[in-house]
Amino acid sequence: MNKDLDNKISPEEIVEELSRKLRGQNLDGWEIYLQREEGISIEARDARLESLESQSTLALALRLIKSGRLGFGYSSDFRPESMARLLAEIIAHAQEADPDPFLVLPGPEGSSPAPLDIFDPAFREVAEREKIKRAMDMERAALDSDPRIKRVRGCEYNESLDEVWIANSRGLRRGSAATRFSATINAVAEQDGEAQIAGEFDWSFRYSKLFPEMVGKSVAQKAIAKLGGKPLASRKVPVIFSSEVAGPFMDLLSFALNGESLSKGKTWLRGSEGKKIFSDRVTVIDDNRFSAGPLCFPFDDEGVGSRKKIVVDAGVVRQFIFDSYYGNKMKTASTANARREQIAMPPSVGPSNFYLAPGVKSPDELRAGIDAGMVVEEVLGMHMADEITGDFSVGVSGHLVNKGKIDAPVSGVAIAGNLKDLFAKVSETGADLKFYSNCASPSVLIDELEISGS
Repeated sequence: MNKDLDNKISPEEIVEELSRKLRGQNLDGWEIYLQREEGISIEARDARLESLESQSTLALALRLIKSGRLGFGYSSDFRPESMARLLAEIIAHAQEADPDPFLVLPGPEGSSPAPLDIFDPAFREVAEREKIKRAMDMERAALDSDPRIKRVRGCEYNESLDEVWIANSRGLRRGSAATRFSATINAVAEQDGEAQIAGEFDWSFRYSKLFPEMVGKSVAQKAIAKLGGKPLASRKVPVIFSSEVAGPFMDLLSFALNGESLSKGKTWLRGSEGKKIFSDRVTVIDDNRFSAGPLCFPFDDEGVGSRKKIVVDAGVVRQFIFDSYYGNKMKTASTANARREQIAMPPSVGPSNFYLAPGVKSPDELRAGIDAGMVVEEVLGMHMADEITGDFSVGVSGHLVNKGKIDAPVSGVAIAGNLKDLFAKVSETGADLKFYSNCASPSVLIDELEISGS
Protein backbone atom coordinates (compact mmCIF):
# COMPACT_ATOMS: atom_id res chain seq x y z
CA MET A 1 0.00 0.00 0.00
CA ASN A 2 2.90 2.37 0.65
CA LYS A 3 5.10 1.63 -2.30
CA ASP A 4 6.40 4.89 -3.77
CA LEU A 5 5.35 5.92 -7.24
CA ASP A 6 8.51 6.17 -9.34
CA ASN A 7 10.35 6.55 -5.99
CA LYS A 8 9.06 10.13 -5.80
CA ILE A 9 5.54 10.31 -4.42
CA SER A 10 3.28 7.70 -2.88
CA PRO A 11 -0.42 7.26 -3.73
CA GLU A 12 -1.32 8.54 -0.28
CA GLU A 13 0.66 11.70 -0.95
CA ILE A 14 -1.09 12.15 -4.30
CA VAL A 15 -4.47 12.00 -2.55
CA GLU A 16 -3.38 14.39 0.21
CA GLU A 17 -1.84 16.93 -2.15
CA LEU A 18 -4.91 16.97 -4.41
CA SER A 19 -7.18 17.21 -1.35
CA ARG A 20 -5.37 20.37 -0.29
CA LYS A 21 -5.89 21.90 -3.72
CA LEU A 22 -9.58 21.00 -3.78
CA ARG A 23 -10.19 22.54 -0.36
CA GLY A 24 -9.12 25.85 -1.84
CA GLN A 25 -11.75 25.74 -4.57
CA ASN A 26 -15.28 27.11 -4.28
CA LEU A 27 -16.98 23.71 -4.52
CA ASP A 28 -20.08 22.12 -3.02
CA GLY A 29 -18.21 18.83 -2.77
CA TRP A 30 -15.42 16.72 -4.23
CA GLU A 31 -14.26 13.10 -4.37
CA ILE A 32 -10.91 11.56 -5.26
CA TYR A 33 -10.77 7.91 -6.35
CA LEU A 34 -7.21 6.63 -6.89
CA GLN A 35 -6.62 3.08 -8.14
CA ARG A 36 -3.52 1.03 -8.77
CA GLU A 37 -3.96 -2.11 -10.87
CA GLU A 38 -1.21 -4.64 -11.43
CA GLY A 39 -1.51 -8.00 -13.10
CA ILE A 40 -0.05 -10.79 -15.12
CA SER A 41 -1.67 -13.04 -17.72
CA ILE A 42 0.07 -16.26 -18.78
CA GLU A 43 -1.15 -18.49 -21.61
CA ALA A 44 0.17 -21.99 -22.24
CA ARG A 45 -0.19 -23.84 -25.52
CA ASP A 46 1.30 -27.13 -26.72
CA ALA A 47 3.38 -27.49 -23.55
CA ARG A 48 5.10 -24.16 -23.98
CA LEU A 49 4.62 -20.54 -23.01
CA GLU A 50 2.36 -18.93 -25.62
CA SER A 51 2.23 -15.46 -24.12
CA LEU A 52 3.01 -13.51 -20.98
CA GLU A 53 1.56 -10.06 -20.48
CA SER A 54 1.94 -7.83 -17.46
CA GLN A 55 0.42 -4.47 -16.63
CA SER A 56 0.74 -1.83 -13.96
CA THR A 57 -1.34 1.34 -13.93
CA LEU A 58 -2.08 4.09 -11.45
CA ALA A 59 -4.90 6.50 -12.29
CA LEU A 60 -7.40 8.69 -10.53
CA ALA A 61 -10.97 9.77 -11.11
CA LEU A 62 -12.28 13.05 -9.76
CA ARG A 63 -15.91 14.02 -9.12
CA LEU A 64 -16.76 17.63 -8.32
CA ILE A 65 -20.07 19.24 -7.38
CA LYS A 66 -20.28 22.97 -8.09
CA SER A 67 -23.50 24.99 -7.83
CA GLY A 68 -25.47 21.72 -7.77
CA ARG A 69 -23.86 20.52 -11.00
CA LEU A 70 -21.65 17.46 -11.47
CA GLY A 71 -18.25 17.41 -13.13
CA PHE A 72 -16.13 14.31 -13.75
CA GLY A 73 -12.70 13.54 -15.16
CA TYR A 74 -9.78 11.14 -14.84
CA SER A 75 -6.04 11.06 -15.43
CA SER A 76 -2.90 8.97 -15.01
CA ASP A 77 -0.63 12.02 -15.25
CA PHE A 78 0.13 13.34 -11.76
CA ARG A 79 2.38 16.26 -12.62
CA PRO A 80 1.18 19.46 -10.91
CA GLU A 81 0.46 21.21 -14.21
CA SER A 82 -1.57 18.22 -15.44
CA MET A 83 -3.60 18.08 -12.24
CA ALA A 84 -4.30 21.81 -12.46
CA ARG A 85 -5.46 21.41 -16.06
CA LEU A 86 -7.70 18.45 -15.17
CA LEU A 87 -9.30 20.41 -12.34
CA ALA A 88 -10.00 23.39 -14.59
CA GLU A 89 -11.54 21.16 -17.27
CA ILE A 90 -13.82 19.37 -14.81
CA ILE A 91 -15.06 22.65 -13.32
CA ALA A 92 -15.76 23.96 -16.82
CA HIS A 93 -17.72 20.82 -17.68
CA ALA A 94 -19.70 21.07 -14.45
CA GLN A 95 -20.80 24.61 -15.32
CA GLU A 96 -22.33 23.26 -18.55
CA ALA A 97 -24.25 20.46 -16.80
CA ASP A 98 -27.84 20.67 -15.59
CA PRO A 99 -28.38 21.23 -11.86
CA ASP A 100 -29.30 18.08 -9.99
CA PRO A 101 -30.76 18.33 -6.46
CA PHE A 102 -29.96 14.69 -5.68
CA LEU A 103 -26.18 14.90 -6.01
CA VAL A 104 -24.59 13.72 -2.78
CA LEU A 105 -21.35 12.24 -1.48
CA PRO A 106 -21.23 9.76 1.40
CA GLY A 107 -19.95 10.76 4.82
CA PRO A 108 -17.36 8.85 6.86
CA GLU A 109 -19.89 6.77 8.90
CA GLY A 110 -19.36 5.98 12.56
CA SER A 111 -16.25 3.83 12.21
CA SER A 112 -13.97 2.53 9.48
CA PRO A 113 -14.96 -0.76 7.83
CA ALA A 114 -13.30 -3.81 9.38
CA PRO A 115 -10.44 -5.20 7.27
CA LEU A 116 -10.84 -8.36 5.21
CA ASP A 117 -8.37 -11.17 4.52
CA ILE A 118 -8.27 -10.69 0.75
CA PHE A 119 -4.64 -9.67 0.16
CA ASP A 120 -2.00 -12.33 -0.48
CA PRO A 121 1.72 -11.37 -0.35
CA ALA A 122 2.37 -14.28 -2.71
CA PHE A 123 1.37 -11.91 -5.50
CA ARG A 124 4.87 -10.42 -5.28
CA GLU A 125 6.76 -13.27 -3.62
CA VAL A 126 6.15 -16.24 -5.97
CA ALA A 127 8.60 -16.51 -8.86
CA GLU A 128 7.29 -15.96 -12.37
CA ARG A 129 8.54 -19.37 -13.51
CA GLU A 130 6.27 -21.03 -10.94
CA LYS A 131 3.27 -19.18 -12.33
CA ILE A 132 4.17 -20.24 -15.87
CA LYS A 133 4.37 -23.82 -14.65
CA ARG A 134 0.85 -23.55 -13.25
CA ALA A 135 -0.55 -22.73 -16.69
CA MET A 136 1.38 -25.59 -18.30
CA ASP A 137 0.29 -28.06 -15.60
CA MET A 138 -3.34 -27.11 -16.21
CA GLU A 139 -3.01 -27.80 -19.94
CA ARG A 140 -1.27 -31.11 -19.32
CA ALA A 141 -3.90 -32.19 -16.78
CA ALA A 142 -6.66 -31.63 -19.35
CA LEU A 143 -4.87 -33.46 -22.18
CA ASP A 144 -3.82 -36.39 -19.99
CA SER A 145 -7.32 -36.91 -18.59
CA ASP A 146 -8.65 -38.78 -21.61
CA PRO A 147 -7.40 -39.59 -25.15
CA ARG A 148 -10.58 -38.01 -26.52
CA ILE A 149 -9.35 -34.58 -25.41
CA LYS A 150 -7.58 -33.49 -28.58
CA ARG A 151 -6.95 -29.78 -28.10
CA VAL A 152 -6.82 -27.14 -25.42
CA ARG A 153 -7.56 -23.48 -26.07
CA GLY A 154 -7.34 -20.37 -23.95
CA CYS A 155 -5.37 -22.05 -21.17
CA GLU A 156 -4.62 -19.04 -18.95
CA TYR A 157 -3.37 -18.29 -15.48
CA ASN A 158 -4.17 -14.74 -14.36
CA GLU A 159 -3.52 -12.73 -11.25
CA SER A 160 -4.27 -9.16 -10.28
CA LEU A 161 -3.69 -6.66 -7.51
CA ASP A 162 -6.28 -3.94 -6.97
CA GLU A 163 -5.41 -1.08 -4.57
CA VAL A 164 -7.88 1.74 -3.93
CA TRP A 165 -7.70 5.03 -2.07
CA ILE A 166 -10.79 7.25 -1.67
CA ALA A 167 -11.13 10.71 -0.10
CA ASN A 168 -13.95 13.24 -0.25
CA SER A 169 -14.94 16.66 1.03
CA ARG A 170 -17.11 15.20 3.81
CA GLY A 171 -14.11 13.73 5.59
CA LEU A 172 -14.33 10.20 4.26
CA ARG A 173 -10.95 8.45 3.91
CA ARG A 174 -10.58 4.85 2.77
CA GLY A 175 -7.79 2.59 1.51
CA SER A 176 -7.47 -1.14 0.93
CA ALA A 177 -6.14 -3.81 -1.43
CA ALA A 178 -7.14 -7.20 -2.82
CA THR A 179 -5.39 -9.89 -4.83
CA ARG A 180 -7.15 -12.32 -7.15
CA PHE A 181 -5.77 -15.45 -8.83
CA SER A 182 -7.67 -17.31 -11.56
CA ALA A 183 -7.43 -20.17 -14.03
CA THR A 184 -9.36 -20.39 -17.31
CA ILE A 185 -9.33 -23.16 -19.90
CA ASN A 186 -11.30 -24.56 -22.86
CA ALA A 187 -10.94 -28.14 -24.08
CA VAL A 188 -12.11 -29.92 -27.24
CA ALA A 189 -13.24 -33.54 -27.09
CA GLU A 190 -13.58 -35.60 -30.28
CA GLN A 191 -15.16 -38.97 -30.98
CA ASP A 192 -16.57 -40.60 -34.14
CA GLY A 193 -16.31 -37.38 -36.14
CA GLU A 194 -18.03 -35.29 -33.46
CA ALA A 195 -16.32 -32.45 -31.60
CA GLN A 196 -17.51 -30.77 -28.41
CA ILE A 197 -15.93 -27.85 -26.54
CA ALA A 198 -16.31 -27.02 -22.86
CA GLY A 199 -14.87 -24.35 -20.60
CA GLU A 200 -13.91 -24.18 -16.95
CA PHE A 201 -12.89 -21.43 -14.56
CA ASP A 202 -11.87 -21.02 -10.94
CA TRP A 203 -10.45 -18.24 -8.80
CA SER A 204 -9.27 -17.39 -5.31
CA PHE A 205 -8.00 -14.45 -3.26
CA ARG A 206 -5.12 -16.73 -2.18
CA TYR A 207 -2.44 -18.15 -4.47
CA SER A 208 -2.30 -21.42 -2.54
CA LYS A 209 -6.07 -21.95 -2.76
CA LEU A 210 -6.17 -22.02 -6.58
CA PHE A 211 -5.65 -25.47 -8.12
CA PRO A 212 -5.13 -25.17 -11.91
CA GLU A 213 -4.59 -28.92 -12.40
CA MET A 214 -8.04 -29.62 -10.96
CA VAL A 215 -9.46 -27.02 -13.35
CA GLY A 216 -7.78 -28.88 -16.23
CA LYS A 217 -9.22 -32.22 -15.17
CA SER A 218 -12.67 -30.71 -14.70
CA VAL A 219 -12.82 -29.17 -18.16
CA ALA A 220 -11.87 -32.51 -19.73
CA GLN A 221 -14.73 -34.25 -17.90
CA LYS A 222 -17.19 -31.57 -19.04
CA ALA A 223 -16.13 -31.77 -22.70
CA ILE A 224 -16.30 -35.58 -22.78
CA ALA A 225 -19.71 -35.60 -21.10
CA LYS A 226 -21.12 -33.52 -23.99
CA LEU A 227 -20.19 -36.10 -26.65
CA GLY A 228 -23.21 -37.74 -28.24
CA GLY A 229 -25.64 -35.00 -27.26
CA LYS A 230 -28.89 -35.01 -29.25
CA PRO A 231 -32.16 -33.07 -29.26
CA LEU A 232 -35.23 -34.55 -27.66
CA ALA A 233 -38.95 -34.16 -28.09
CA SER A 234 -40.62 -31.22 -26.32
CA ARG A 235 -41.80 -32.02 -22.81
CA LYS A 236 -42.60 -30.59 -19.37
CA VAL A 237 -40.32 -32.06 -16.72
CA PRO A 238 -38.50 -31.20 -13.49
CA VAL A 239 -35.28 -29.39 -14.35
CA ILE A 240 -32.09 -28.77 -12.38
CA PHE A 241 -29.98 -25.77 -13.34
CA SER A 242 -26.34 -26.35 -12.48
CA SER A 243 -24.58 -23.66 -10.48
CA GLU A 244 -22.81 -22.49 -13.64
CA VAL A 245 -26.14 -22.05 -15.46
CA ALA A 246 -28.13 -20.56 -12.57
CA GLY A 247 -25.55 -17.78 -12.11
CA PRO A 248 -26.48 -15.91 -15.32
CA PHE A 249 -30.15 -15.94 -14.25
CA MET A 250 -29.07 -14.27 -11.01
CA ASP A 251 -27.23 -11.68 -13.08
CA LEU A 252 -30.48 -10.96 -14.92
CA LEU A 253 -32.36 -10.77 -11.62
CA SER A 254 -29.87 -8.22 -10.28
CA PHE A 255 -31.06 -5.68 -12.87
CA ALA A 256 -34.62 -5.96 -11.51
CA LEU A 257 -33.41 -5.24 -7.96
CA ASN A 258 -31.23 -2.29 -8.98
CA GLY A 259 -32.17 1.08 -7.48
CA GLU A 260 -31.41 2.93 -10.72
CA SER A 261 -33.80 0.62 -12.60
CA LEU A 262 -36.39 1.29 -9.90
CA SER A 263 -35.94 5.06 -10.15
CA LYS A 264 -36.37 4.98 -13.93
CA GLY A 265 -39.34 2.60 -13.88
CA LYS A 266 -37.35 -0.05 -15.76
CA THR A 267 -37.90 -3.04 -13.50
CA TRP A 268 -40.68 -5.59 -13.40
CA LEU A 269 -40.28 -5.64 -9.59
CA ARG A 270 -41.40 -2.03 -9.12
CA GLY A 271 -43.99 -1.86 -6.34
CA SER A 272 -43.10 -5.32 -5.05
CA GLU A 273 -41.36 -4.44 -1.76
CA GLY A 274 -42.92 -6.37 1.10
CA LYS A 275 -44.71 -8.73 -1.29
CA LYS A 276 -44.13 -12.46 -1.71
CA ILE A 277 -43.13 -12.83 -5.36
CA PHE A 278 -41.03 -15.99 -5.42
CA SER A 279 -40.85 -19.44 -3.87
CA ASP A 280 -40.11 -19.85 -0.15
CA ARG A 281 -36.76 -21.36 -1.23
CA VAL A 282 -35.62 -18.11 -2.83
CA THR A 283 -33.51 -15.93 -0.56
CA VAL A 284 -31.26 -13.50 -2.41
CA ILE A 285 -28.28 -11.84 -0.74
CA ASP A 286 -25.96 -9.04 -1.81
CA ASP A 287 -22.85 -9.04 0.36
CA ASN A 288 -19.58 -7.26 -0.42
CA ARG A 289 -18.02 -8.74 2.72
CA PHE A 290 -18.63 -12.35 1.61
CA SER A 291 -15.18 -13.81 0.99
CA ALA A 292 -16.51 -16.57 -1.30
CA GLY A 293 -17.35 -13.91 -3.90
CA PRO A 294 -14.89 -12.00 -6.11
CA LEU A 295 -16.18 -8.51 -5.21
CA CYS A 296 -15.40 -8.86 -1.53
CA PHE A 297 -13.89 -5.53 -0.40
CA PRO A 298 -14.15 -3.42 2.79
CA PHE A 299 -16.00 -0.61 1.02
CA ASP A 300 -17.78 0.11 -2.25
CA ASP A 301 -16.48 2.39 -5.00
CA GLU A 302 -17.68 5.52 -3.17
CA GLY A 303 -16.12 4.44 0.13
CA VAL A 304 -19.35 3.30 1.84
CA GLY A 305 -18.62 0.44 4.25
CA SER A 306 -19.49 -2.99 2.87
CA ARG A 307 -22.34 -4.98 4.40
CA LYS A 308 -24.67 -7.93 3.92
CA LYS A 309 -28.13 -7.18 2.51
CA ILE A 310 -30.98 -9.70 2.26
CA VAL A 311 -32.82 -8.32 -0.74
CA VAL A 312 -35.26 -11.23 -1.09
CA ASP A 313 -36.19 -13.20 2.04
CA ALA A 314 -37.98 -16.53 1.56
CA GLY A 315 -39.64 -15.20 -1.59
CA VAL A 316 -40.48 -11.75 -0.18
CA VAL A 317 -38.83 -8.72 -1.81
CA ARG A 318 -37.26 -6.74 1.05
CA GLN A 319 -35.14 -4.03 -0.59
CA PHE A 320 -33.37 -2.78 -3.69
CA ILE A 321 -29.69 -1.94 -3.95
CA PHE A 322 -28.50 1.68 -4.16
CA ASP A 323 -25.49 3.92 -4.48
CA SER A 324 -25.49 7.32 -2.74
CA TYR A 325 -27.14 9.19 -5.63
CA TYR A 326 -30.08 6.86 -6.21
CA GLY A 327 -30.45 6.20 -2.49
CA ASN A 328 -30.88 9.96 -2.03
CA LYS A 329 -33.22 10.24 -5.00
CA MET A 330 -35.44 7.40 -3.74
CA LYS A 331 -35.45 8.82 -0.18
CA THR A 332 -33.45 5.98 1.33
CA ALA A 333 -29.68 5.44 1.71
CA SER A 334 -26.78 3.81 -0.06
CA THR A 335 -26.58 0.06 0.42
CA ALA A 336 -22.84 0.10 -0.45
CA ASN A 337 -23.54 -0.77 -4.07
CA ALA A 338 -21.60 1.88 -5.96
CA ARG A 339 -19.62 0.21 -8.75
CA ARG A 340 -17.09 1.60 -11.23
CA GLU A 341 -16.86 -0.42 -14.42
CA GLN A 342 -13.64 1.42 -15.24
CA ILE A 343 -11.68 4.43 -14.03
CA ALA A 344 -12.94 6.50 -16.97
CA MET A 345 -16.56 6.26 -15.79
CA PRO A 346 -18.34 7.66 -12.71
CA PRO A 347 -19.75 5.12 -10.25
CA SER A 348 -23.21 3.68 -10.80
CA VAL A 349 -25.45 1.19 -9.01
CA GLY A 350 -24.38 -2.42 -9.32
CA PRO A 351 -24.47 -5.71 -7.44
CA SER A 352 -21.53 -6.81 -5.32
CA ASN A 353 -21.51 -10.52 -4.44
CA PHE A 354 -25.12 -11.16 -5.44
CA TYR A 355 -26.24 -14.74 -4.86
CA LEU A 356 -29.04 -17.18 -4.18
CA ALA A 357 -28.71 -18.61 -0.68
CA PRO A 358 -27.65 -22.26 -0.80
CA GLY A 359 -29.54 -25.18 0.66
CA VAL A 360 -28.17 -28.38 2.19
CA LYS A 361 -28.53 -30.96 -0.60
CA SER A 362 -25.78 -32.03 -2.97
CA PRO A 363 -26.50 -32.15 -6.73
CA ASP A 364 -26.83 -35.95 -6.40
CA GLU A 365 -29.45 -35.52 -3.68
CA LEU A 366 -31.36 -32.98 -5.78
CA ARG A 367 -31.56 -35.52 -8.61
CA ALA A 368 -32.54 -38.41 -6.35
CA GLY A 369 -36.23 -37.54 -6.33
CA ILE A 370 -36.53 -37.06 -10.11
CA ASP A 371 -37.93 -40.00 -12.04
CA ALA A 372 -37.58 -38.32 -15.45
CA GLY A 373 -36.14 -34.85 -15.97
CA MET A 374 -33.12 -32.86 -17.15
CA VAL A 375 -30.01 -31.21 -15.75
CA VAL A 376 -29.20 -28.02 -17.65
CA GLU A 377 -25.42 -27.53 -17.73
CA GLU A 378 -24.96 -24.90 -20.43
CA VAL A 379 -27.00 -21.93 -21.61
CA LEU A 380 -26.60 -19.90 -24.78
CA GLY A 381 -28.07 -16.48 -25.52
CA MET A 382 -28.58 -15.02 -22.05
CA HIS A 383 -27.29 -11.69 -23.35
CA MET A 384 -30.49 -11.46 -25.39
CA ALA A 385 -32.76 -11.65 -22.33
CA ASP A 386 -34.87 -8.59 -21.54
CA GLU A 387 -33.57 -6.87 -18.40
CA ILE A 388 -36.68 -4.70 -18.06
CA THR A 389 -39.35 -7.41 -18.34
CA GLY A 390 -37.35 -10.45 -17.17
CA ASP A 391 -38.31 -12.40 -20.30
CA PHE A 392 -35.80 -14.88 -21.68
CA SER A 393 -35.50 -17.42 -24.50
CA VAL A 394 -32.25 -19.37 -24.54
CA GLY A 395 -30.65 -22.48 -25.94
CA VAL A 396 -29.59 -25.10 -23.42
CA SER A 397 -27.75 -28.39 -23.22
CA GLY A 398 -27.11 -30.91 -20.48
CA HIS A 399 -28.19 -34.42 -19.55
CA LEU A 400 -31.40 -36.33 -19.04
CA VAL A 401 -32.15 -37.61 -15.55
CA ASN A 402 -33.54 -41.13 -15.33
CA LYS A 403 -34.62 -42.45 -11.93
CA GLY A 404 -32.31 -40.02 -10.17
CA LYS A 405 -29.26 -40.85 -12.29
CA ILE A 406 -27.50 -38.90 -15.04
CA ASP A 407 -28.46 -40.34 -18.41
CA ALA A 408 -27.96 -39.39 -22.07
CA PRO A 409 -26.51 -36.00 -23.07
CA VAL A 410 -28.92 -33.48 -24.59
CA SER A 411 -28.21 -30.59 -26.98
CA GLY A 412 -30.14 -28.41 -29.41
CA VAL A 413 -33.09 -27.66 -27.11
CA ALA A 414 -34.40 -24.41 -25.65
CA ILE A 415 -36.26 -22.94 -22.72
CA ALA A 416 -38.24 -19.70 -22.53
CA GLY A 417 -40.11 -17.85 -19.84
CA ASN A 418 -40.02 -15.04 -17.30
CA LEU A 419 -37.86 -14.69 -14.21
CA LYS A 420 -40.85 -14.12 -11.94
CA ASP A 421 -42.40 -17.43 -12.99
CA LEU A 422 -39.06 -19.24 -12.95
CA PHE A 423 -38.12 -18.28 -9.39
CA ALA A 424 -41.68 -18.95 -8.23
CA LYS A 425 -41.16 -22.59 -9.28
CA VAL A 426 -37.94 -23.18 -7.33
CA SER A 427 -38.49 -26.16 -5.03
CA GLU A 428 -34.92 -26.75 -3.79
CA THR A 429 -31.52 -25.08 -3.80
CA GLY A 430 -28.34 -27.11 -3.60
CA ALA A 431 -25.35 -26.75 -1.31
CA ASP A 432 -22.90 -26.19 -4.19
CA LEU A 433 -22.79 -22.37 -4.38
CA LYS A 434 -19.94 -21.28 -6.68
CA PHE A 435 -19.03 -17.84 -8.00
CA TYR A 436 -18.17 -17.93 -11.71
CA SER A 437 -18.78 -14.16 -11.62
CA ASN A 438 -20.10 -11.80 -8.94
CA CYS A 439 -23.68 -13.06 -9.54
CA ALA A 440 -23.90 -16.66 -8.40
CA SER A 441 -26.12 -19.51 -7.36
CA PRO A 442 -26.03 -23.11 -6.20
CA SER A 443 -27.78 -25.76 -8.28
CA VAL A 444 -31.52 -25.05 -8.46
CA LEU A 445 -34.39 -27.52 -8.85
CA ILE A 446 -37.39 -26.22 -10.78
CA ASP A 447 -40.64 -28.15 -10.23
CA GLU A 448 -41.62 -28.18 -13.89
CA LEU A 449 -40.32 -26.46 -17.00
CA GLU A 450 -41.16 -26.64 -20.67
CA ILE A 451 -38.25 -27.98 -22.75
CA SER A 452 -38.66 -27.07 -26.43
CA GLY A 453 -37.10 -29.76 -28.58
CA SER A 454 -37.63 -31.41 -31.92
